[in-house]
Amino acid sequence: MERTILLVDDEEDIGAALARLLRRDGYRILRAKSGREGLALLVENDVGVVVSDQRMPEMTGVEFLTQVKELYPNTIRIVLSGYADLDAVMDAINRGAIYKYFNKPWDNEVLCSEVLGAFRHHELILEKAELFQDIQIANDMLEQANEQWVATVVQRDTQIKQISQYDALTGLPNRVLFLDRLGQELARALREGYLAAVMFVDLDRFKQVNDSFGHLVGDQLLQRVTERLVGHLRVGDTLAHMGGDEFGLVLAGIKDPDEAGETAQKILDALSHDNFSVGVDEIYITASIGIGVYPNDGTDAITLIKNAAAALYHAKNEGRGNFQYYAAEMNASAGQRLKLGTDLRRALNREEFVLYYQPKVDLTNGKIVGVEVLLRWQSPERGLVLPLEFIPLLEETGLILPVGEWVLDAACKQARAWQHLGLPAIPIAVNLSAVQFRQADLAGTIQKIFKENGMDSGHGMLELELTESVLMKNVDSTIATLKELHDIGVLFSIDDFGTGYSSLSYLKRFRINTLKIDKSFVNDIAKNDEDATIVGAIIALGYSLGLNVIAEGVETVEQMNHLRRMKCNEMQGYLFSRPVPAEEMTRMLQSGISMELPWQP
Repeated sequence: MERTILLVDDEEDIGAALARLLRRDGYRILRAKSGREGLALLVENDVGVVVSDQRMPEMTGVEFLTQVKELYPNTIRIVLSGYADLDAVMDAINRGAIYKYFNKPWDNEVLCSEVLGAFRHHELILEKAELFQDIQIANDMLEQANEQWVATVVQRDTQIKQISQYDALTGLPNRVLFLDRLGQELARALREGYLAAVMFVDLDRFKQVNDSFGHLVGDQLLQRVTERLVGHLRVGDTLAHMGGDEFGLVLAGIKDPDEAGETAQKILDALSHDNFSVGVDEIYITASIGIGVYPNDGTDAITLIKNAAAALYHAKNEGRGNFQYYAAEMNASAGQRLKLGTDLRRALNREEFVLYYQPKVDLTNGKIVGVEVLLRWQSPERGLVLPLEFIPLLEETGLILPVGEWVLDAACKQARAWQHLGLPAIPIAVNLSAVQFRQADLAGTIQKIFKENGMDSGHGMLELELTESVLMKNVDSTIATLKELHDIGVLFSIDDFGTGYSSLSYLKRFRINTLKIDKSFVNDIAKNDEDATIVGAIIALGYSLGLNVIAEGVETVEQMNHLRRMKCNEMQGYLFSRPVPAEEMTRMLQSGISMELPWQP
């Protein structure tokens, strides 16, 4: 970096002498004859050191250098003076206007050394200023980084709060925030002496939506439902998505429990009034609602939630599409149901399930031509429990699959045992639920059971009874499953035929062997012309399609005679035999017992 020095002296000889002396050290020399000229040169040049004579016209050296200090504080200022001016110079030094001074005449070596020192001092000042500037820039950058970090932390805290307290799908508060809001509301209700209510809203048969349309449509439906529910919120209420197809609602500051019921009915009406449009699909949905009211049904959040959930379960049991207030007996029922579920899980491991068999009779000769398997639970505490009491819970808990597989295996074992006794081979019919029929690789499961029981294939020994609703759901899948099962020798019958909906065009495509006339049509067949007509039509349909037709629930001779006159193939019911244990069914088959049929012309 070039070092520039400004020499200011009104005497030409002195200025020239100084210039010659300092030029040999490589400095760039600027000269001026007055302070005014010096200031002008400083405007246009980057000067490191200024050397000025003290005695000059118009402006003394001290006055000139004082202005230089104010305008260019980093410039090093030196004054040349005589002894007569020493006081003024010393005062300037004390004020910091002057860095150094030399008496005239000066010593060349000393002057050159001091000028060099002045330049080094100037350069240190510049380095210090640059360092300060770097530090300031760094501080500014650090401050900016801190601000960005604080903003990032705040943003992340907001995101964490959003994730931890709000549901991503619906944007509603989640269970955590719901509990917090409920706690706050109960504290305020206690403080201010009013009521509050907890409501659980559960969409009815939502699983069918997911199964039929897919989970993406199910998620979109939940979002549409949220929009309708939000429309019924009051200021201060909290609506939360509790998970799955369940929503929670905290009603704040109500004066009467009836207000909760009114809100619940509005929600039910809003959901069921119009179909939900989800993409190209139109979906009809209803809901069930359980209500718990503070302080009647609980004074803390946990109790209120438990009781509202019990009320919701009661609403489901009452047929869905309704709301129920909590009542004390509901918890007793829920507790019993919970224990029943626990006992059912143990029952399979403890081999408490047993099979009963009800014979099917040929209406032309009275002989037993088949049996239907009926599941019973031999509970150590409850005794013999009928399926209506526990099958729904098996389906709800998912136990229907392992229990159903056990039934199939036990039925095949019994069929094989009868074969070993030399008894005639007759098909054993097993009822199959929708969950069982839709399970993955049902044919593979049954084929494995055949193999384990020494049955190369079913050979018509196993018959599966399916309802119309099971068959008509996802027809293409039904046809494929029926074919797989048919190929390994399984027979099929449509149970409770006439109570559901069947398309005759599909019926021809199903590999069905038998139609079972529902008991509800058989009950009054002898005295109700409409029932008799329906039964006759089912029998005629069966004949036209080449299917076997059996009537279930036959309890009187009169019913049997009507069925015989209509040419029904088979019957099943208490008239011949109730469901009996395997040992008794074995004795019946060994004895060759048959039904005595009256002669018909």
